[in-house]
Amino acid sequence: MSGRSDLRMYVEHLFEGRTLDAETIELKEEIYGNLVARFDDYVSQGMGEDEAFQRTCDAVSSVDDVIDGKDETAAPTTAMPKATPGPAPATSTDAPPAPKPARSAPGRWSTAVIVAVVAVVLVVAGIAGCTVFNMLDTQRAVSDYQPQTSQDVQQIDQGDDDASQTTTDVGSTNGTAPQDGTGNRYGAPAQGDTDLMAEVQSHSVDDLASYEGMPVSSEPFLAMMNSLPLGLYAHEAMAEPDTGTIELTYAYDDRDALARDDDCVDRALVYDVVAAMSVTSDLQTLRIVEEEVDDDGELDRDVHVFDRATVEGILGFPLNAELLVSDTWDATRNEVMTTRAWDAIWESADVD
Repeated sequence: MSGRSDLRMYVEHLFEGRTLDAETIELKEEIYGNLVARFDDYVSQGMGEDEAFQRTCDAVSSVDDVIDGKDETAAPTTAMPKATPGPAPATSTDAPPAPKPARSAPGRWSTAVIVAVVAVVLVVAGIAGCTVFNMLDTQRAVSDYQPQTSQDVQQIDQGDDDASQTTTDVGSTNGTAPQDGTGNRYGAPAQGDTDLMAEVQSHSVDDLASYEGMPVSSEPFLAMMNSLPLGLYAHEAMAEPDTGTIELTYAYDDRDALARDDDCVDRALVYDVVAAMSVTSDLQTLRIVEEEVDDDGELDRDVHVFDRATVEGILGFPLNAELLVSDTWDATRNEVMTTRAWDAIWESADVD
């Protein structure tokens, strides 16, 4: 049976390979909403869901014309010629024909109108000139600022690399965490924002599919999570099979050292959550615990609780093994990585 849930995947296929900027995402959501309305209308008329789904998809087989600004569905209109009234009947055979009205002389623009038009042209030309000048001045300012910014960032990074810290490792017997120069536990290398996002984008769906059907169990789940982005920091999993709940702990010496932008770490963790729920259909709740040693040597713990129903509601489609094929997973990953999706999922899991 095909239904509304399949329309989301159909729309995702329409946008495969396209850059999901704000304008494209808005267009995609508009097309999805229109298709759902069309599908519901067909069903309300008594049509079967399969036939309604097929007819709905036939209505939009490509988004190329929509994105290029074409409108092939508009029917050409043709102006109908106005009817010419026939000659009025003569009231008398002796009456002479009525004289034709004289044509009015073509009007001429007044001096005031000409002056107004010239003034408007001058104002438009002035605005265009100011706009071009401001663009050139802004570009010059950006060029002057970039070398200074690069130098400042390099100095900050140098300072972070030289910093040494003494921390407490929960899993160690002597109470001292290994130091590797990155500020991260277990010898994991520090990554830039681009490196971390590249790791998410290059993660193989084939590796993920090898865990398909995995039960809610601690050890196999931890092994699977270790294969995902940020998996080097996942070191403990506790499962509750009866409730479909798993608590997974990530440990860092310095979370900020993982990427210059802290949001990149949030996005990577959201990707891991979506991957885990797609592989393990019985996983209803995933608790992410992040442990980090503060400047005073105290252990800070942040907890995020991800609920399957909430995550699927934000994405608009179910998470299951059907996603674990190359093209479908690429579309799923692109959707998860949009700000609309990952930010909403991360915020929904926040625990005060």
